[in-house]
Amino acid sequence: MRLSRHMLICSLLFVIILLSVYPAAKTNAADQPPLKVFVDTARISFQVDPLLTDGTTLVQFRPLFEAIGMDVKWDEAQRLVTGSKSGLKIELRIDDSHATVNGKKVELSQGALIVNGSTMVPLRFIGEATGALVHWDPVNREISVVTENLLASLGLTKEEMLKRLADYAAKQQTPPTTPQTPAPGAQEPKPTTPITPVQPVGKPIDLSALQGMYYGFRDDFGGYQCGGACWDIYTFLPDNHILVGAPPQGGPETIDCTRDKCSTYTISEGKINLSAGYSRTIETSKNGELYIDGVFMTPVAPVTNGLTLQGTYKYISYSGLVGINAFSTSSTEYLSFASDGTFESTDLSIASLDVIVSDTQSSTSKSDTGTYTISGNTIILKYKDGTTARMLFFDHDVDGIDTLQDIQLGNNRFYIPKD
Repeated sequence: MRLSRHMLICSLLFVIILLSVYPAAKTNAADQPPLKVFVDTARISFQVDPLLTDGTTLVQFRPLFEAIGMDVKWDEAQRLVTGSKSGLKIELRIDDSHATVNGKKVELSQGALIVNGSTMVPLRFIGEATGALVHWDPVNREISVVTENLLASLGLTKEEMLKRLADYAAKQQTPPTTPQTPAPGAQEPKPTTPITPVQPVGKPIDLSALQGMYYGFRDDFGGYQCGGACWDIYTFLPDNHILVGAPPQGGPETIDCTRDKCSTYTISEGKINLSAGYSRTIETSKNGELYIDGVFMTPVAPVTNGLTLQGTYKYISYSGLVGINAFSTSSTEYLSFASDGTFESTDLSIASLDVIVSDTQSSTSKSDTGTYTISGNTIILKYKDGTTARMLFFDHDVDGIDTLQDIQLGNNRFYIPKD
């Protein structure tokens, strides 16, 4: 049965764990709007605005604990705040520089306070004590608490998220680049016949003799360009021809430059200049690895003949800055493959895969089941209603090992979620 797309706010892609790195917040607080606080998909409403003191953000305890799913207790006589849920109990006493987590004493940089009759607790401490990640966005004055449940639903570990956050923070410090002008000598592509590029897997890269398909990942934190994750794909062809992006008919072996809008390119002074009117930085590492615009590029390996898949694969995309853009959305799509050559899709539109559709005028699939075949680096989905989709296919290997747990279909990455 086909399921409708569900909305999911992906605030985790805008979190940073350092709440104390914004010293100007205290001195300029009177001139700035109140901090906004989010727990996963929802903004928390406070009667007393969050307070930033000595590098620690304090918020009203009850709205925070309840948003995280904890039961709340206030002991007036002992001036003690308690938040609890299965397997976790946090206790804070007013004006005490220590707290207890499951009975263990923990030192605080700032203890709980009473402000305007409301009990205020340290936000970062509470979030991390529950296993969540905590983010301070100084540009928008927003703090997000990203719970373990949301990370699990997106198939990301804390380490993976922290790496993405570090990359995002670095990009915020990088000034925007200006469009590059076409390089002298770059020409429009000449007609060619279908080409099967040789895959140079495991060999040092020679910029003067590039060949084959390469892919690399970069984050799209706003969700406006690639649905949250951009996969840069470059296929280098004979006679200095190049195709940027996933081939429209499948793998690199399907490319026909008379049909597929190839460009030509030249390389000079550390840049690859395309006849399409733009350029990118290009270089190789000491180990002979390829980097384009600072993105590490992995060669696409040929697929074994007769390959079949087994399992349910998941793809997540989103659009808009969560917590900043009220119209931000997200969707989850599934494809289940069986080793007998059959598949079933859930909430998967052909249009969303950005592929060529044949045998029917429909832009989206009208049935949920069909058969599939993998030939070369092309996967062909044949739906029961006659719709056929041809897509680029390859395996995202892990440390050189093909696991088929993480695959590329067209411009999108599908993976089997970990239990």
